[in-house]
Amino acid sequence: MGSIMKSLMVFVLLLTAVMTGVTKPNNDREFILKFGIQPLNTLSRKSEGNNVSFNTKIGFSAGFEYFQYLNNIAALGLGAMYDFPRKAIDNDNDDDSISFVPLFAAVKLRTPAQGLDNDNTFMFCSGRIGASIPIISGLSDGAKQKPGFYCGAGIGFNINYIVIEAIYAINNFSVSGDFGKNDFDCQTISLYAGFKFK
Repeated sequence: MGSIMKSLMVFVLLLTAVMTGVTKPNNDREFILKFGIQPLNTLSRKSEGNNVSFNTKIGFSAGFEYFQYLNNIAALGLGAMYDFPRKAIDNDNDDDSISFVPLFAAVKLRTPAQGLDNDNTFMFCSGRIGASIPIISGLSDGAKQKPGFYCGAGIGFNINYIVIEAIYAINNFSVSGDFGKNDFDCQTISLYAGFKFK
């Protein structure tokens, strides 16, 4: 699944570069505060030939994004999210929970091809790539967590100052200690509602 996401990100970046070259400049900017629910969270652990996957409980997330439009269609931006702590469904230890802080660069492609001043209702697709900082409780003594790669893709729509978006994302991280090194992937589907400032 990770190779699919990387291929999708390369496609979105190339498409953004093409759209930037063929359309006129635009001064539109967006600052978006977002709040969401994550109904699907799957955590996979890989360690020396032993792969284990399990679901976590429903999660919640909040954050912000800033976009600068390069033209009437394509925008580049930066963002940060905080995925609130959630527990594994099959884990009886109440002290164990996991959360993430993704920090990312993003691209957005919108339609129709009018500026925000002309049309405040449009659909869009987006891609994001960056780093994922894990926050894990209940680690054994001496264990260390390391940030990893973050990527995501979304689709949504904008109505005036309201933004609704669905995002599929992957957070990678690792934990090392006396037990060796474990690599983790956390795949999430998030449903966001946001408020846009211009």
